[in-house]
Amino acid sequence: MRITWYGHAAFLLEGTSEGRPLRIITDPFSPESGYDPIDEPADILLMSQDDDRFHSHAASVTGDPLTIVGRGLPADGVRARGVHFRALQVWENAERNKNLNGMFHFELDGVRVAHMGDIGHGLNDEETGALRGTDVLLAITGNHQTIAIPDLVDAIRRIEPKIVVPMHFQTGKVRLNIQDNAEFLSHYRPEQVEHRDSTTIDLTPEALPRPTRVVVLKHAR
Repeated sequence: MRITWYGHAAFLLEGTSEGRPLRIITDPFSPESGYDPIDEPADILLMSQDDDRFHSHAASVTGDPLTIVGRGLPADGVRARGVHFRALQVWENAERNKNLNGMFHFELDGVRVAHMGDIGHGLNDEETGALRGTDVLLAITGNHQTIAIPDLVDAIRRIEPKIVVPMHFQTGKVRLNIQDNAEFLSHYRPEQVEHRDSTTIDLTPEALPRPTRVVVLKHAR
């Protein structure tokens, strides 16, 4: 499986399902985000919600993708193109009363992926329990207006993903009042963090590291 970070919470995940190539794009941003348009096709479009211009600008994705919205997705999820998609229901604020959205989790090419959507609160034991076994966590690390860094680090400790890919942080391009990922990275030893001079990472189940490793990608847009 290959993961490409477009920027903010938007990723392209490429793999194979049912004997055919599969392209999944998550949480596409609008042009007003500051990032360049995605302007690429998808087979499946995952959106944590359907009314946030920074997470659900479907017009930026070409082709005719099947769209799945995380907000309100039934607990047993939905199956599409041979992949079973589930979404943990979360909120954008600490009080859990603003902007319900979904944290998608699914498996592609034998690698289990979770995308943190637009979460703004810590995760309780039941919620982290639902994400145990995650191989790759696409994690919000911009702190301001989203999950606090101590809560995020605690959730990662309990989920025990093999790889964490930071997203939703200030790159100098996004037009949002969020922080860079320096505070998040300060919780990990230098040997646990890999800064890639690339927008992509290729993964196989056999090559996943132990313990948790943070992989920082460049944004493609």
